[in-house]
Amino acid sequence: MNLPLPIALSISWFFLWLFSMSAYHKFSAPVYYEQLTSRYMPSLPSGKGPVMALALFESAIAVALILPESRAAATLVAAVLLACYALLMTLEMLRGRSGLQCGCAGPDSELGLSWALVARNMVCVAAALLALTANFSQSIGWLGYLLAGFVALFIALVYLTVEQIISNAQWMAGEA
Repeated sequence: MNLPLPIALSISWFFLWLFSMSAYHKFSAPVYYEQLTSRYMPSLPSGKGPVMALALFESAIAVALILPESRAAATLVAAVLLACYALLMTLEMLRGRSGLQCGCAGPDSELGLSWALVARNMVCVAAALLALTANFSQSIGWLGYLLAGFVALFIALVYLTVEQIISNAQWMAGEA
């Protein structure tokens, strides 16, 4: 099954937004993410270095998603990184550390680790892998690009809505 290019492009553009926001959060609040990273991976060297390296890596993914020549590779790297984040969350959940903040929604969020966030990441991984079935070298014309933009915006809004629903559920359950 080959995904139509406008839909695959919209998934890639969604990841462009997602990784741009993720990098922005890390660049704007390095101390918060340094503390969070040290809780997730205490074996990493302390300091802003690992956080800044991750923010630069996420920025590079975002830039690569813009360029048609690197879009497919960047979509695959995005899927792998999201799967790694899901794995880290899973390991912390299995260790009983579900009260740990996720960091996904920025430093001002109270969003804590949950199986719903792991599932959300895995849905994103599946979407990225599905997008890889498209022929990214194809041309789609301005109407296809317009459709891709609207669908990417819709996906981002669904993502934010799901994130808010998870956050609300945690708050209502007294977890946040």
